[in-house]
Amino acid sequence: MKRREVLTSSLFLAGTLFAPKLLAADSRTGGFGYALTHQVQEKSAPEVLFTREVSGNGLVRIYDALKQKRQGRIGIKMTFETPGGPHLNPQTVKALADHTQATLIDNNCFSPRDTTERHLAVAKENGFDESIAPIDILDSEGSMDLPVKGYHLKFARTGSHFARYDTLISLVRFKAHFLDFYGGTLKNLSICMGTLEGKCLIHSAGEVSSYFSSRDDKTTCESMSDAVKAAMEAKKGRWVFINVIEAMEPADSCSGAKDLGNIGIVAGYDPVAVDQAAIDITFGAAPDAQTRQAWEERHSTMLTAIAEQNGVGHCRYRLREI
Repeated sequence: MKRREVLTSSLFLAGTLFAPKLLAADSRTGGFGYALTHQVQEKSAPEVLFTREVSGNGLVRIYDALKQKRQGRIGIKMTFETPGGPHLNPQTVKALADHTQATLIDNNCFSPRDTTERHLAVAKENGFDESIAPIDILDSEGSMDLPVKGYHLKFARTGSHFARYDTLISLVRFKAHFLDFYGGTLKNLSICMGTLEGKCLIHSAGEVSSYFSSRDDKTTCESMSDAVKAAMEAKKGRWVFINVIEAMEPADSCSGAKDLGNIGIVAGYDPVAVDQAAIDITFGAAPDAQTRQAWEERHSTMLTAIAEQNGVGHCRYRLREI
């Protein structure tokens, strides 16, 4: 992947032109001591719920506050992560899975999660097995295509078992200073929703499905937003989105980044707003506007603005603590 493409001003709307000014805690800061740059008071903006309780109880409480209408078979779309890598606490996930009688769902990935057997072995290593909840690897028996009209993709390719689920919960351990692209809800519904072929299609802007061929970051973000749009339209009105913001030591080269500890959980019905709130909370901790801009460029937070332009959701949000 080529790093770093020069960004146009329209793509800086994800948080760079609205870089934070350090403030005392007030209604705009959500008690974090700095401005949440995309938080607004307009009732037309999607509501994002927030709890400071990072636990099974906190997860169930914020989920219940969303008042999702559950019907049919329920799937919690998450990722079991890499062997020994940072991942959600299995007991936290179990609390929500038990509460909703849900199945944990994911697609196969690149090695060492490139087959269902190997994927389940990684899940077990990280504490996820049938004692936590039923697990369904969506592409264990083939794939299905989800049509979409977007920037580049004509369809997103996911596992055929996706058709089984009537109610969907996206559950993510939000990652700021970790991967090249920040890790949140939009990634969970795009690259992580793809089969191996689907992932290749996203990275290549729909041109290659048989091998990995990555384009520039802006194009990749556009394709990711296409895939999110496809997943949402395939199960329209049946998704809710949750980002868990836990303690995590930075694993990148961003100057001044530090472990912020267990911050809380954000949740809502708009995947862009939920990601943008988590971005504001984590990247907003930068000591100054220039540092935040560098952090966001490094981790491609332009994805939220691109997704908004693609009709996936809204960057502006109303934050309500429960």
